[in-house]
Amino acid sequence: MILLLVDVANEITKKKDLYMALFGSRKGEKKNYFNVATIITEGTTTVGNLIGNDSIHIDGHIKGDVKVNNVVIVGKSGVIDGNIKAQQVISSGTCNGNIICDSLELMDSSSGKTHIKANKVLIKGHIKGSIICNGLFATEGSLIEANIQAKNITTSGTILGMLSAQVLKIMNTSCIKGKIFADRIINQGGHVEGFIGKYSELIAENPQLEKYGAILNSRTEIALLQHSDYHVDVEKEIEANMNNTKNNNNDDSFIDVEFDIKDESKLFEVG
Repeated sequence: MILLLVDVANEITKKKDLYMALFGSRKGEKKNYFNVATIITEGTTTVGNLIGNDSIHIDGHIKGDVKVNNVVIVGKSGVIDGNIKAQQVISSGTCNGNIICDSLELMDSSSGKTHIKANKVLIKGHIKGSIICNGLFATEGSLIEANIQAKNITTSGTILGMLSAQVLKIMNTSCIKGKIFADRIINQGGHVEGFIGKYSELIAENPQLEKYGAILNSRTEIALLQHSDYHVDVEKEIEANMNNTKNNNNDDSFIDVEFDIKDESKLFEVG
């Protein structure tokens, strides 16, 4: 039996009631979607997708997608094997899957294999995959093994892979190995190895990047992602999957809401 710790408005004593309070309602009843912060405690494994309007704090293991209209916090012991869509994501744990959000903070102990799309990204930990964002800051001690496309990048850590930006600032503790495409490079004593080319030429030669070219080349602050890109329409998600939920009468079944995301892999293919 899966344990899911959720505080809801009404007294819930049966699993069926929990199911309906989160993901449906009886006729005439008010629906509740995480009225207060939800906590998945350490040692708890939840199989299935979670959606809601409020924050969620994960110290356990989620095998599924997480979609909320507030903040997702992943503690040091937390693991998410699935996609994340939220206003803000702060992780000290492990995230394996796509992340779409406005603001992302990957703390010292964070790790994972992920494709990231965000407006603002702070990385202190170790990440593998790909990143597309407006602004990225990597601190000393961070390790990024990824292809990165951003308007502005400031790094004091280690980056291995392809890096492309309008402005790249390399601090003295930084090490970059791979391909670099930038219109302006400010090197304050960091170590750089690899090919260096113009970012504007990279955009021009790769049609799959044109969608973000105007934004990332702009001299003004324009959000890469709009609010609608990371907003979760909870009602729509639930209605689209209500039939599957109603038809599942297995006592050991899990809550499942489809995570609808287009294949963005071409955004990170270069050359």
